[in-house]
Amino acid sequence: MDRLNKLTFALDKISSWSLYLLIFCLPFSKSIVEITIVTALLSFVALKLIKRQPLLGRSYIEIALYIFLAANLISLFNTQYFALSLKALFTKSIKFALLFLITKEIINTREKLNNFLAMALLSCAIILIDGFVQNFYLHRDFLHMYPAFKYYPETPYDQTFPTASFPFPNDYAAWILIFIFPVGIYALFVKCGWRNRLGMGAIFIALLCSLILTKARGAWMGFFTTLALIPFLRLKRSLVLLLIIIILFSAVSVNKFLISDILSIVSINDRVVMWKNGWEIFKKHPVIGNGLNTFFAEYKKVRNDSDKNKRGSYAHNCYLQMAADTGLLGLISFLLFVTAVLAAGFKALKIIKDPLYYSLILGISLGLIAFLVHSAGDTNLYSLPLAALFWLSAGILSATVKLAKADT
Repeated sequence: MDRLNKLTFALDKISSWSLYLLIFCLPFSKSIVEITIVTALLSFVALKLIKRQPLLGRSYIEIALYIFLAANLISLFNTQYFALSLKALFTKSIKFALLFLITKEIINTREKLNNFLAMALLSCAIILIDGFVQNFYLHRDFLHMYPAFKYYPETPYDQTFPTASFPFPNDYAAWILIFIFPVGIYALFVKCGWRNRLGMGAIFIALLCSLILTKARGAWMGFFTTLALIPFLRLKRSLVLLLIIIILFSAVSVNKFLISDILSIVSINDRVVMWKNGWEIFKKHPVIGNGLNTFFAEYKKVRNDSDKNKRGSYAHNCYLQMAADTGLLGLISFLLFVTAVLAAGFKALKIIKDPLYYSLILGISLGLIAFLVHSAGDTNLYSLPLAALFWLSAGILSATVKLAKADT
């Protein structure tokens, strides 16, 4: 092997392992998330330059992504916080878009895909154990020592909300949504031996229990909305069994404490106020927005309480916040990108025979839909680990579609 081949081999390994470490450490280390993304980007760009290959593709998915980035750039013409917006353009928008692009290129063999999935499952198991230990035993997670979440200090421990290594139960629930569908569908479709199937089934049940325990109503809505789509997707009939099991399990798991949390309107009222204020921000510049990453600062000006001009806030509706920051141009281009990624996945299901590829494409697609529904009532796309998880998952979905078509 000559020097050039050795260098390309090393860069390929570095970029691949950066993504493996990213998915493993994503739930509990923001610094490692940042380091692994940058390392993957640099090694991938170097690899492309050495091979004299184009850095950017021209598929309709990628074109939609470029339009989204252009909308983010255009929004800077309206920003009153230019340095803040310019920094966000490079450290958020472009970084995450590139994460999607390099993931779909780096994970280009079945071996790499299996390695990525192994690291994802290992991380998943650790975080689930952490959540259960936090909720039922230590009342703190063992990775960050985060306490089990309480709405009120006097709340007893049996009425708390697990967060695992995340700061809030809603964040934990959003992370669960990405994992629960691929794991459950894999356990149904992939011939992996009874031990592996039992293990995947156990992880699925743990994910479902954890989702219920978070009491995150937005995540539940995302989960059940996605389940409701299954009968209309003309998928394999065994999914109906999964649907029935989930509904029955969820029904018997709801106790009197959960019912009071479900019916509570405190957090709903808070969000209504945020959405009204967010709408006022959006109306200022509805076409190209008020400027990327300016929502928090703009919120201080429009709120009508004692914190006016003192404290900002997120919209707790990612689409409203995106529209306020980058206008309808930014929001529509983002939705076009998401639609293109998901459409490619569902289209591929019609021709794929391999059960691994089928379960992954279907599971990740459903997980992304649930995550995006939940994002209508929370801050998922504006949290570093969750935003990274979304773009990484979209990249893995596109990479799996590409691999499946090549093997068909």
